[in-house]
This record gives sequence, structure tokens and C-alpha cells, in this order.
Amino acid sequence: MDLLREARSLYAGGRMHDALEAAQAAADRHPKDAEAWWLLALVSRHTGMPGASDDAFRRAAALAKQRAVPVRVAKGRFEALLAEARNGLSPDARRRLAGAALRVQALPLAEQVKGGVDPDALCHRVRTPDDVLTLFQVNLENLAGSETALLALITRTLSRA
Repeated sequence: MDLLREARSLYAGGRMHDALEAAQAAADRHPKDAEAWWLLALVSRHTGMPGASDDAFRRAAALAKQRAVPVRVAKGRFEALLAEARNGLSPDARRRLAGAALRVQALPLAEQVKGGVDPDALCHRVRTPDDVLTLFQVNLENLAGSETALLALITRTLSRA
């Protein structure tokens, strides 16, 4: 499916509006392809269309039962889950994060994606000039079908950072 491949390439390159057109065309031409709908959902979220994104996520989940509809939580609830995850880390993981400032950002910015950050990244750590670990809330939510799953994913992400 050339449109889907093109949409993925544009998305990975940070060309979100072009990726949106290609992903929409792929979903229109292949309405039973869960991956086309999933990619459309991701790109729609990056282009500021959360309603369309959620609709596409639901469509993808209906077509592929292994996909869960993403859970969405308010920023304050996400920060509470982040604090709970941080408190539950192993001593080794706590040591690795000791000097890092944790930051929550909805999604990687277009400039970050164009600079090489994966648009689906769960986190991004920049150690200079300050050590900052940014967690991308929406990307984490996209992979979690419940708050319990979201907490587990945040914990794994912190453990690996």
C-alpha cells in the first residue's frame, strides 16, 4: 500500500499536514485496514484534531482487536500517575533519574520531529545543558487502554530512561 508507506514517511519526517492527506487517502481507499486508521489517528492528533483522532483510533481498534482504544486523562491526573510511577521505581532506576528534571509535554513538537525525535516517542532525554526527561503524555496514552496500563507504561518508560 503505497499511500500508507508515503504517509508513514511524511509523518516520520515531521511533515504532518502532508502526512494527514496521505493517511486520510489510505484510510479512504482501504477502509478495513486497521493500520491505515491507526496512522490516521496518530497524524490527526499531531495536527490538532483530537476528535478526528479519537474516531480513527476507535475505528482501528474495532478492526484489530489487539489494539485498544487509547485512554485519555487530564494533565493533573497524568502528573499524579507519573509521581506514583516514580515512587515505585527500583533503586537503580531512581539513581539513573536522580539528576533529571521530569517534564510532561503532550506530543513531540514539529521542530523536535524534524530534528530526529520519533513522532511516537514515549519520552526524550536531553542531558545538556540540563538533564531533562520529557514524557509525551499523548503518545503514552495512545498505547494504554486503561489507567492501570498507562501507569505500567509510565513506570517502564521511566525505568528505561
